[in-house]
Order: sequence, then structure tokens, then C-alpha cells
Amino acid sequence: MLTAILCCILCLPSDDHPPEAPLTPLHERHNGVPAIRWAGGQIDEAMQEAEDRKVPLLLWVLRDGDPASEAWAQQRILDPQFISTMIDESVPAIVWLPAKDGTRHTSERVRDSKEKAPRIRCPQLLTCDCQQHLASEVLLEKIEVPDLLPAAFLITAKGEVTKLADEIPFQGAIELGIAVREIDGTERSTRLQLEFIEIRLERAVSRFKKREIKLGRAEVVEIQRQLPKFGPRIHRLHEAAARPYLAYGKQMLRQAKILRRTDPARGLLMLRRIVEDLEGLPPATTAKALIRKAVPD
Repeated sequence: MLTAILCCILCLPSDDHPPEAPLTPLHERHNGVPAIRWAGGQIDEAMQEAEDRKVPLLLWVLRDGDPASEAWAQQRILDPQFISTMIDESVPAIVWLPAKDGTRHTSERVRDSKEKAPRIRCPQLLTCDCQQHLASEVLLEKIEVPDLLPAAFLITAKGEVTKLADEIPFQGAIELGIAVREIDGTERSTRLQLEFIEIRLERAVSRFKKREIKLGRAEVVEIQRQLPKFGPRIHRLHEAAARPYLAYGKQMLRQAKILRRTDPARGLLMLRRIVEDLEGLPPATTAKALIRKAVPD
């Protein structure tokens, strides 16, 4: 009898072992959820990215218990074109306010397949945890939350706030892109283009140190071509990366001018080397002019 009782006790569920996390919905497993990196609590970094890319920070404000907010999430978070437009045209941030009675949704445990371990996610944003929208609530300090939600605000690197028209959150990717670009029609860059330009800047610096002048010059010239898409920080970094190449070119020009006095042929060869090494930069332009002067057509 005692043995039977012990067996029954052992078979009872234990509170120490949480229930198995449910699988994500079938449509999510089949179609996936578009990846998005919200600003979260990295506000300074987000604003720097916005300035570098010459785009605004795009803040969405939604609320628990609000049918329109929940419908927005169910449609937009799973819409690849909408997510892509938002990422390309802005630095996205989102705030999900508690319901008017103070209640708030909580994180959930899910599995993406039977083989994968459980993960924690926000049931509204799907690809991240709730900290991503909780940490962005500081952005509401200078914003009056309207009654009609969801609402969208553009915040510039200088802190200027513009509310998008009430109908924009209920429209599609094309309308969103137009609305964001209308605020500031200047040339801008995507997050991927910013990542690539930063890689080019690093290469330009490292290749000069390795005396790979031609390869480094190509990086400097390509960065210069793309500069209109980027903000002041990238311009400063480009100027710093280009400075050694310009100094090298000036030194070579001085040597070529001195050499031309005693050996015009060797001086001409050095000018041609400057053009070859620094094509697209001011020293090469100067060298070309000197070559034309020395060897007129």
C-alpha cells in the first residue's frame, strides 16, 4: 500500500518544472518573422545612427487592450515589405504602453520547433523581448500621447519631433516611405550602406599603414562618392582617412618638381606614378595638369 502511494506522489506534476513551451504558430514557422532591430534602450546609439544615415528615428506608440494597436502588430510585424521600408527609411523604435487600467502584457516562452530550446519573446513584437519597448519609453518625455493609437512620430538627431498623419499607421509600406521622405527629402543611406562605409573607412586607414596605396586610395575615392548620403561624423572620418593619402601626394609632387629640374624624364615618370597611385584625389589632378604642360598634345 505504501509503495502504491509513493508511486502516485512521484507521478504528480511538480511546480519546479514549468510546462513545455508551446510551438510558435504554424504560419510563423512556415513564413518566418522579418528581423528588425528596435532602438530599445540604446537611444544615444540610435540617434547617432540616424544622424549618420541622415534619417529620422521613427517611433511607434501602441497600447495594450487597444484593438487597433494589436491589429497593427499582427499585420505589420509579419509584413516583410513594411519592415524593410521602416528599416531603410528610419531607425525604428517602439513603445507599447500598458492598458488604461494599468495592466500590461508579459513575455512568453515559445519554441520554433520541437528540436529547438525554448526562448523568451514579447508576444506583440515576436522577434525580441519586452525590454525593447519598455526601454524606449524615455522617448515619450517630450511627446503628448494622442488618444488615437497606433501613432507614429519622427524624431531628428536634434530632438525635433514631428507627428505623422493619423492615417499613416493604417496604410502600407509605400505610403510610409513617402511620408517619412516628405519630412526631409535629402539623400540618405540604409543601415547596410552605413555598415559598408564604416568597413571602407577601416580599410582606407589600414591599407595606408600597409603602404597599399592604390587599394587604399580606391576606398577613399569610393567613400567620397557616397558622402552625400551620410552625416557629419562620416565626413570627419573620411577626412581623417584621406589625410595621409593627400600628404603622400603632396610630398610626391614636391619630389617630382625638384627632379624635373635635373632629370625631366624621371620627373615625368614620377608624375605619372602619382596619377596611377592617387587617381581621383587632388594630387593626381595636379599631376595630370603638370604632365599636360610638359607634354602638350
